[in-house]
Amino acid sequence: MSRTVLLLMLSLVGTARVFGQTIDAGVDDPSKPARWFATFSIIAFDPTTKDFGVAVQSHAFTAGAAVPYAVPGVGAVATQAAANRLYGPKAIELLKQGLSPADVIKRITDEDPGRDTRQVAVIDATGRSAVYTGKHVIDRNADTADPIHLGGYAGHITGTNFSVQGNTLASEDVLKNMARAYEQGTGTMAERLMDALDAGQSAGGDTRGMQSAGLLVVRPVPPGSNVVVDRIVDLRIDDAVDPFKELRRLLNINLGVPRRLTDHSALLAGQGKFDEAITEQRKALDIQPNSDALHYALAQRYSQADRPLQALVPLREAVRLHPNLARQAAVDPLFAKMRDLPEFKRLIIVGGPKGTGGQ
Repeated sequence: MSRTVLLLMLSLVGTARVFGQTIDAGVDDPSKPARWFATFSIIAFDPTTKDFGVAVQSHAFTAGAAVPYAVPGVGAVATQAAANRLYGPKAIELLKQGLSPADVIKRITDEDPGRDTRQVAVIDATGRSAVYTGKHVIDRNADTADPIHLGGYAGHITGTNFSVQGNTLASEDVLKNMARAYEQGTGTMAERLMDALDAGQSAGGDTRGMQSAGLLVVRPVPPGSNVVVDRIVDLRIDDAVDPFKELRRLLNINLGVPRRLTDHSALLAGQGKFDEAITEQRKALDIQPNSDALHYALAQRYSQADRPLQALVPLREAVRLHPNLARQAAVDPLFAKMRDLPEFKRLIIVGGPKGTGGQ
């Protein structure tokens, strides 16, 4: 092998290593250039449900994967700015040992040569929280040689059982809005966290704009329960023009909103309130447009309203998404008035699974 070829191969291997480590280099290794998660986030604890939650938005790819960390019954962590992903598991272990959030943060930052570039928040199972913002995080927001971050605000606000924090923010109002929205919010923790993110964005959010978001809520599994999942909400948007809109949509699916709308739609149809029933079902489809079950339910509502031609449109889509629904539609009493329609017969025969003849 020639020396030129060998050098080329070594160069390619080195390049591959660099690219292979790019995602984590600045996240976990302070000797590498930092990946800066210009971010606003909230960590919270609910003493009633014992939920821990973390929500984040950033103009940085995959912030939802890098920033949140939580373990039921122990605590939650948000690591951002030049995020150090080791902070999450390290902080949880120290909380398990009985250290306070303030002591945890002191320990993990004292041990970190890159601490001046970090921002980290920790909350424990008593609702105590603490936040650290490194000197360089604050300086970077006022560095005239850094026009990307110049003018941004870095800081935090601590409330009862929660903390909001951020860097490269439009102003302190981002955090004030978040704190107010969470304190005044209703519904589940996930909904309150989402409200806090929306409120932060309404005050300007990240000065660089929007890109990614994440929402994590964990809850202890009760002893003897058949529940096997402690992450009751675990959602993230890695790259979107409006991550808030998509995160809210996914949260609504996670919370079962489309199913509740469908149940209400069926109830309204049973009461003869067909227009209202169709409106409710369309709301469900707006949230989850790729659901065969929701398209099928809309077809049922139209059929119940004696609008068979309109019923065929969502029914075709339901069968396209799930061919076995053709067989179900063939015997569904809600489609009884449509069975003599040639279009319905064609759909049932053509749309049914192969070998069944749609019957």
